Amino acid sequence: MGILKKLIAVLVILILVNIGFVLYGQASFEATIKTLGKAFAENNATEPVAKRLPENIRSYIQKSGLEKNPYKILALQLEGQYRNKPSSKWMKMHALALLRPSADMLWGIRLESNPIVTFNALETYHAGKASMQMLLFGIIPTGEIENSAFARSELARVLAYGAYNPALLKLAAIEYRVIDDRRVEATIRDANISATVTFFITPAGDIAEVTSQDRIRPLKQGGMQRAGWRMRILSYGEFDGLRLPREVEEAWIIDGNALPYSKTLLDSAKRL
Repeated sequence: MGILKKLIAVLVILILVNIGFVLYGQASFEATIKTLGKAFAENNATEPVAKRLPENIRSYIQKSGLEKNPYKILALQLEGQYRNKPSSKWMKMHALALLRPSADMLWGIRLESNPIVTFNALETYHAGKASMQMLLFGIIPTGEIENSAFARSELARVLAYGAYNPALLKLAAIEYRVIDDRRVEATIRDANISATVTFFITPAGDIAEVTSQDRIRPLKQGGMQRAGWRMRILSYGEFDGLRLPREVEEAWIIDGNALPYSKTLLDSAKRL
């Protein structure tokens, strides 16, 4: 009985230590997000806008409610699930994103592997450079990505997320090419790089899907590989005067097969 009590005591201590890590780490991570968010808000230059837009892109912007409800920064909170690869179990995900009408992005993500173990990721894109920092419990570094291929991938993501960020779609830095009535190819240029996505737009004027060949995905054996990517918008909702994507699924397209890795639900959006 004495040994059993000691084992139980040790187990309780380990659980409490882990909980302490989670609480302290999350507080530290959220403080970092606030600091970066403040810098993000202060560095908010006005970008030139296009004089003419494809009709379906113009219609999407108009339908979003942007004209009556402009913003300098858009803060999004999302809940959902994420997995590293198809064989991995889904992890609960909470994300905060800061977007604005320029090629800039800040993401803070918390993943819950189980009630005790949490992972955090901090992703930024600005002026042709991108980085991702991964932290166990929000404080223990477990990896970092920062290279030109990742920067292009994140720029493609910035452009694709124009579905959430309709003011971005007006930028003069984006060149549009109409493929047909439903598809518009968009290429954004920032610093010394460019990235391309294709918007699939319904007759009702909604972006239903975005695809790109400029994203990169993590590999099982480590490293990153360029891959096809797709974001499907399953529903829309009203958030602070804007009509924005509500349910979204993102997937890698490998050998013609879709491998979903992220499912999110927009919880709130705030115009700043």
